[in-house]
Amino acid sequence: MSPYFSATASNWRIYNARKRERMTVAQLAKQLGLVSSQISKMETGSQKVPAELLPAWCEAVGITLAEVYGVENLHHFSQIPFPPLVARLYAKLPQEFRRHIHRVIESSYQLWKSRG
Repeated sequence: MSPYFSATASNWRIYNARKRERMTVAQLAKQLGLVSSQISKMETGSQKVPAELLPAWCEAVGITLAEVYGVENLHHFSQIPFPPLVARLYAKLPQEFRRHIHRVIESSYQLWKSRG
């Protein structure tokens, strides 16, 4: 996977998400620790978005990675179990806690499936 994210339709989606949130370029830049000109260049596609920045960007403008990449690529995200914030918190947990979360999800799924 490339360390950068760049795709015209996706750049348009992150731009529109920021606008829907009524967030200025300056506000987003401050939240992400960047300067306004970087945000503008990334939104227009003239500068690539570092892949590690994208989850925080999505969280700031209220969309998911799947929404950024588009419904046509949604199948790539079927294995991503959590939204960006939860995924970051999950990554910080010790392995035994992660196993517990997996068991809870599996049990919840089995319970749901048995009711169907």
